Amino acid sequence: MRNNTGISMSRRSSLLILVAAIAWSAYGLVDTLLADTEPRYVNSIGVPLPGDALPPEQQVIRVFSESRPYNEWFRTVYKGAAGKYIIAEPLTRTNRNFELRGGAAERWEVSDDGLDWTFHLRPGLQWSDGRPLTAHDYVFSLRRGADPENAYDFGWYYQPIRHWQAVVARTVPVDSLGVWASDDLTLHIATEETTPHLPLLLTYSWVSPEHTVRKYGDTWSTRPETCVSSGPFVMVEWIKGERMVYEANPMYRGVDKPYLERLIYKMFNLTTPPPRIPAYEAGEIDFTEVENQAELARLLSDDALSDQVHTWPNFWTHYLFFDVTQPPFNDRRVRLALSLAIDRDAICRSALKGFAIPGYAMLPPGFPAYSDDAYAESQGYDPERARQLLADAGYPDGRGIPELDMWLRNEIVMHRDAAEGIQAMLQRNLNIEVEVRNVENKVFMDGLNNHTLAFGMVPYEFDFVDPSNLLGLWRSNGRHNWNNAAFDELMTEAEAEVRDPRRRISLYKEAERLLVEDVAGVFLWHRQRAQVWKPYLKGSALEPNAAGYRTWRGDQVMSSTITFYLAEDEPGLALPARR
Repeated sequence: MRNNTGISMSRRSSLLILVAAIAWSAYGLVDTLLADTEPRYVNSIGVPLPGDALPPEQQVIRVFSESRPYNEWFRTVYKGAAGKYIIAEPLTRTNRNFELRGGAAERWEVSDDGLDWTFHLRPGLQWSDGRPLTAHDYVFSLRRGADPENAYDFGWYYQPIRHWQAVVARTVPVDSLGVWASDDLTLHIATEETTPHLPLLLTYSWVSPEHTVRKYGDTWSTRPETCVSSGPFVMVEWIKGERMVYEANPMYRGVDKPYLERLIYKMFNLTTPPPRIPAYEAGEIDFTEVENQAELARLLSDDALSDQVHTWPNFWTHYLFFDVTQPPFNDRRVRLALSLAIDRDAICRSALKGFAIPGYAMLPPGFPAYSDDAYAESQGYDPERARQLLADAGYPDGRGIPELDMWLRNEIVMHRDAAEGIQAMLQRNLNIEVEVRNVENKVFMDGLNNHTLAFGMVPYEFDFVDPSNLLGLWRSNGRHNWNNAAFDELMTEAEAEVRDPRRRISLYKEAERLLVEDVAGVFLWHRQRAQVWKPYLKGSALEPNAAGYRTWRGDQVMSSTITFYLAEDEPGLALPARR
């Protein structure tokens, strides 16, 4: 029999069976796909964990941390404990490439004259006690930082804010500070001068809870029962001198809810530092710094541990400086001869092995506007050319140059060894006698600031990740007495550029080119740090960044610890209890 389609009933039955089979198969496939996309675990605050994550009860990280008395950023930085970074929400954050993104502020804009900034907070933010987090809390926090009664130890950082220095100096009242809220979600910050990097500075704006500070005073952050949080974690335990414990904050309404359930800080005092590497190898902590060359060499030679070692260039530059107003350093040829007579690669392979990479300019690898590689050839080791330059300057074979004192600022053994290596190279290649003098901090800094040191070696570490920070050191009448009007003009132009970030970076690159070509200093190396962390630690902050290296940077951990989680090394892996 045929129906009106012309298909026999028996054939039609076969087709129906086939369609049904396909349908059931498809249903099973969809079911499987749905099952694959559903998270295996959801943590205690409702965050789905990545597919390879261990169960929530094992999402615990343990690290060492120095014992300090407070957990509030705007009370003290240098006496602040590690919790101050994770119990409070900053206005802005950065990712592992130091690209700016929103924190409490979802967007911001600047006025036409570049002086007035408006930050728009995300709606719905709150403290762990349920009270709303508002723009008024950020006004309170910044005023607290400027208030001379608070005696804040990090106030210099916020000096671009209008009237900050005047408030600190008690010449105007605290409420004159250029910070105000027009409503609960709108924060205004006025600056003294154009400050294109202000949103970057405000990654360091971990807010203080006005209602709690007024109720409990400075001690609010020292006890779990009085400590409230606007950040991804909340304090649950603090045994002084022993440990601090933080758990995922169920009331957190920010953009980066944590995977981790718990962070355990094992406390220590600087007078009795902990056995970092032995504790790491014993499985007592999950991350630590490698502090000396012997430890690093041993770890790298251990097949079981070498893959857990991560080295990366810190934003820290060591360089030689001169009194460029006095002979022989007032002659660029002499300064360049010194640069070409130093084999930076050899120093980094020997005295500094594992803890430095050669540097030829002020800005380190990975730093905005970095172009160090462009100067490696022109500033690289070339003793023959160095000798010729010295002769051209009127000092053939070093004759006429008196013995030089190279001043150091209380340097560690590794850096003293490197300085002695430079001493030997200058004697061997240029016949210049150098005496290395390692002196206490105050003696060195008095001489540096007063420009009474003719020649020395000094490091500089970044304060914030913007070229204005490291290059600003070289502006006329600053830390050094090298003065260059063209350099100053480029810096001024860059610091007024609030609209076009690319143009701003190009201006800084041009300024650094002038710095290097005039040999304002001899840039030697960028410090490299070494760390170990367990292979089961995962997260976007630990992935290679745009510069190609993995880091556990302090400044990034402040913004990105929340992305960390513990993963299975292999299916079915279970870690022991983590305390």
